[in-house]
Amino acid sequence: MKSFGLAIFALLVAAASVAADNWREKAIALVQEEPKVIEAMFPQPISLWVSVRDDGSNRDGYADYVCLLLSEAGMPEGEHITIRILDAAALSNDQMTELGRSQCSKG
Repeated sequence: MKSFGLAIFALLVAAASVAADNWREKAIALVQEEPKVIEAMFPQPISLWVSVRDDGSNRDGYADYVCLLLSEAGMPEGEHITIRILDAAALSNDQMTELGRSQCSKG
């Protein structure tokens, strides 16, 4: 009976892990639907990179907007994500030029 309980617990932990990653996939899909976005990725669990064309404007406000999209995607309570808006042209030349940034937290 104990092993059955452990098996159920292991399945619940695995399901929670999958659910935790599913919000990131949904977030990437939402962000990539935005017309300004060239590409978006989570290079690590606490960081989201979004590449856009540099039009000379500061993109901190756009990073704040992307934070709202993360919330819409189901970002769980207690998550903290650094959103970096990067110049797509610079990335294509192996350079990272940051256009905007936001510290996104829920809870």
